[in-house]
Amino acid sequence: MDKISLKELAFPIIKAIDSFNYLLKSHQRRTAVISYHIGKELGLPCGDIAELVVAAAMHDIGALSVQERDTLIKEDVENPSPHCLMGYKMLSMFDIFSGIAKIIRHHHIRYEDAGKYNEEIRFQSHIIHLADRVDIYLSPDQFILNQKARVTASILEKKGTVFHPDVCDAFERVSRADIFWIEINNLTMEQLFSRMNFLSSIELNREQIEQFALTISRIIDFRSRFTAGHSYTVGRLAQFIGQVLGLDDDMCEKLLIAGYFHDIGKIGIDTAYIEKCGQLTDEEYNMVKLHCYYSGQILSELNSSEWFRDVVKWSQHHHERLTGNGYPFAIKGEEIDTGTKIIAFSDMISALMEDRPYRKRMSIDTAFDIIDRYAAENIDPDMIKIIDRYKAEIETIVDQCKQRAESCYYESVEYA
Repeated sequence: MDKISLKELAFPIIKAIDSFNYLLKSHQRRTAVISYHIGKELGLPCGDIAELVVAAAMHDIGALSVQERDTLIKEDVENPSPHCLMGYKMLSMFDIFSGIAKIIRHHHIRYEDAGKYNEEIRFQSHIIHLADRVDIYLSPDQFILNQKARVTASILEKKGTVFHPDVCDAFERVSRADIFWIEINNLTMEQLFSRMNFLSSIELNREQIEQFALTISRIIDFRSRFTAGHSYTVGRLAQFIGQVLGLDDDMCEKLLIAGYFHDIGKIGIDTAYIEKCGQLTDEEYNMVKLHCYYSGQILSELNSSEWFRDVVKWSQHHHERLTGNGYPFAIKGEEIDTGTKIIAFSDMISALMEDRPYRKRMSIDTAFDIIDRYAAENIDPDMIKIIDRYKAEIETIVDQCKQRAESCYYESVEYA
């Protein structure tokens, strides 16, 4: 496994959040910029600043529902606990993000309430809380430098109650310079990350790779109860089929991870299309087709690691077809490799055997019959003939994945 940096691990998640939170798209970046300036002013160590900025850049990851996302743009968040807890729950399963998860867990903490918690409150949480509110106080309709006095006064009047005094003092100092405000509007995430030292790169083991991939998959799957276990099921099916076809362990591991990743691009697709009770119109279907392209864009940072390159390719190609009538690249024939075919089949069988708003889940025999009649020629007829011998095993995998995913989904929703 190649080494990979915290930046390269964080960027797919940050891009995914930005794709979904269109109302808050700049908010994540702007909060990160503000947090960075305050952290530097406070003299935080390099590692703490890296965690601070990454946490700020994904602090609203738990705002899965449209309704909750929209409430976050209000000046005062009445009940921030659900999205803070959900964000913590989603990220804490990946041990490399455990510190970031703890920061996000309390990123709306009121300073006067901090002593009421029987758990560690990370100092960076206080920084993100203030940075988050600075951006909410800013009006997009007014030139930012004309708002310096008003926003600064609004923050400082809550010093020692809502906001940590040390963080307020650091904010007051950095906010005197115009460059602080100018960079809120103009500094890109790439430019911001280039200023920081992410220390040594990380060599992930297999368990950590799977933790990371599951973290990514839950960002999209948990948006709807109809897809709560889809990516998990696709990953497990793809790994099994790779084993059936005699592929080596490394290839099967990549198939598992690609299955977890493959639909991350749907984060940029309106959930109304995913949960529509009737058939999609041509216009709606064209919108849904964008998800493969988005998957490639979101995961592109991982291409810096040779190990992940096949994974990224299979994720963005999983709707390509041998006949060339797939999307988005319309590649065909030998351009479509074995990994892509396996993810494509796993995606189909998983979708057919899951409940959807417009139909109930299908039996294994019905699902295979549909694939044999309508899809085999587009994927790989010979491969599907081999897989057909393992219907019983596939049915067991789908059922087990469904039970596990539903348990995780409802536990997370309840937890939040």
